[in-house]
Amino acid sequence: MKLPNDPLVIITFILALGGHVTWGIVFFANSIKRKYAAERDFNHLKNNQKQITDNIAFGFREIDERFDRTDRDLLEIKAYLIGKGIIGKEHER
Repeated sequence: MKLPNDPLVIITFILALGGHVTWGIVFFANSIKRKYAAERDFNHLKNNQKQITDNIAFGFREIDERFDRTDRDLLEIKAYLIGKGIIGKEHER
């Protein structure tokens, strides 16, 4: 098999080979960018889920503290009413 000696054929072959190599490099770079973007998106979702969980826990702690304050306020009111004789000892439960 004899290779062509025509310079136009050789230049065309080199340009075609260069185009394929360039396409391969661009494809590889894009795949790395996609991988990085997917990892970044996953980390954003993971951090958002953690923030949501922390905020829900904070909300429940806040509700618990409010119930505790309300319970103390009700005990104070009850003690005051018993002390003034407005209600009797039967309401102590």
